[in-house]
Amino acid sequence: MSSDFSLPPLPPQTPGPIPAGTSARPSDSLAVALQLMRPIAAGLLGAQAAQAEVVKSQPTSNGQFELMLRVVVQDNRGERNLQLPVLSPRPLPEGSQLNLQQVNPNRLMAILTPALPAAGTETITRLDPQRFPPNSQVQARVIQQQPVVTNNQTTYAVQARITSEQASGQLLNLNSTRPVAVGSLITASVGQQGELRVAALPDQQRQLLVLQGLRDTLQRQATAEPLLQRADQLAQPAAPNSQTLTPPLHTAIRQVLQYISTTQQLSTESGVARALRDSGVFMEAGLQRLTQALQQSTATVSTDSRTPQNNAETVRLPELKALLPLLGKLASSSEPPPGSDLKSGLLQLLVTLQQHLPPGGMRNLLQAGSPWQAPPMVKPGLFPLPTRVLQQLGNTSDLGSLLRLTAALLSRIQHHQLQSVGQTQSFADGSSQTVWQLELPVRDGQQFSHVQMRIQRDEEAAKKKNQDAASPQWEVRLAFSLEQLGPLQVITRLHKETVSSQFWAEQPDTLQLVRQELDYLRQRLESQGLAVGKLSSHRGSPPEPEQLVQQRWIDEVT
Repeated sequence: MSSDFSLPPLPPQTPGPIPAGTSARPSDSLAVALQLMRPIAAGLLGAQAAQAEVVKSQPTSNGQFELMLRVVVQDNRGERNLQLPVLSPRPLPEGSQLNLQQVNPNRLMAILTPALPAAGTETITRLDPQRFPPNSQVQARVIQQQPVVTNNQTTYAVQARITSEQASGQLLNLNSTRPVAVGSLITASVGQQGELRVAALPDQQRQLLVLQGLRDTLQRQATAEPLLQRADQLAQPAAPNSQTLTPPLHTAIRQVLQYISTTQQLSTESGVARALRDSGVFMEAGLQRLTQALQQSTATVSTDSRTPQNNAETVRLPELKALLPLLGKLASSSEPPPGSDLKSGLLQLLVTLQQHLPPGGMRNLLQAGSPWQAPPMVKPGLFPLPTRVLQQLGNTSDLGSLLRLTAALLSRIQHHQLQSVGQTQSFADGSSQTVWQLELPVRDGQQFSHVQMRIQRDEEAAKKKNQDAASPQWEVRLAFSLEQLGPLQVITRLHKETVSSQFWAEQPDTLQLVRQELDYLRQRLESQGLAVGKLSSHRGSPPEPEQLVQQRWIDEVT
């Protein structure tokens, strides 16, 4: 439970709403710089601040938010409404009232106007114990906040509108130790003395961080094929530029390629299990083993390295920033260290490439800008991930280009990890949804491809207190593209001992081929002791995954 929020001290008289005219000064309100999507004439909004309302708000692909403002303009023709599309670096809820000041023909400064309570709306600083007994839940949406500086410490006076049914519409005054975004939803439990304990705030912050991570990684990600093709060429002794690479670079490249499964390996159970383990999405779970192996590889043999103090240090889970120097110093070895996988191999390659860049090489890469196409809209549940296409990368033989390809594949793995985190949650009724989203690079001779996989486990709550939970329902989605068959997606669902599958193909010939093999697939599944439900084939792409994620998640983070 978090103590970030508390109810303010009870004043001697009945409290009223936070004054909207005097205490909500522009310096205390939320100020946002807006970029106009089309220039407007200087002075169009007048010398004074113009009143505006947010009538539409939606996220863009680059992490910003496109707003449609309804602006009240006073000119020689009288008062009229003007529609202005703008870009905002942060979300503003629809219906928000703004004071606009024109900075130049392309930019506006917006001050969020605190919402005035409706006439007769009650503002409270204490919850009625009859309506909100101890351990009950209360939800409220923040409508305004003001910083309060006392003894050089800043707290925030927050006013929120209760959305819980027991006191819907009432205004609640709170004190907060940290700023809270206007429009955000607070979920708290009521303590024994009537105090509020915010349990959902860490989850809300985690969700916001996940969404930001999804935006960042989607913008920088790319598939494995460009990097693996280049790495495979450089790993050949007869490659044109192979002789110029140092032994550490050769080792790092070879170890990355060792994590790539072949089509033959993926035809066996053990091969699939190994590919899942080495995919990179589980690297953080194996950090302890990996760090111990790296420390043993990089440490010199001395009596000091075997002291109990050093052994105790290795027991603690390390931070990734402490792992990177060890990866860069990893001794040459034909076998990857225990606990490593594709992600750790890519990190080692990334660190090694950075160490081998010429002076000023990293600065030149940062100044070159992004070589990727603009990303699509980011959202939780995006599957399959799109294939990014290089716009311009220059000479793919240089180390800088290899570094960019390595970083792009790392971003793709991280995006899968964030998608898994963003879609996994438990619900108030005891049910839960767990999602694992990952990608398996595949080698077929000299060619590389990839298979995207999404595994979802839905578990219902036990209907009675002493009853075991119902059997979970599993859904596995595969997405891949074969050279002659084109894009294919498979959805398989398993509940108890019954399995069903859907096949989706974009090419008519592929669809016909799949239909011819459905009877054989049914026989294979029945031979494994499974009851086979419906097996079907369809043209096109399947609908998006059905998720149990509550609407509040979408409401809060988008």
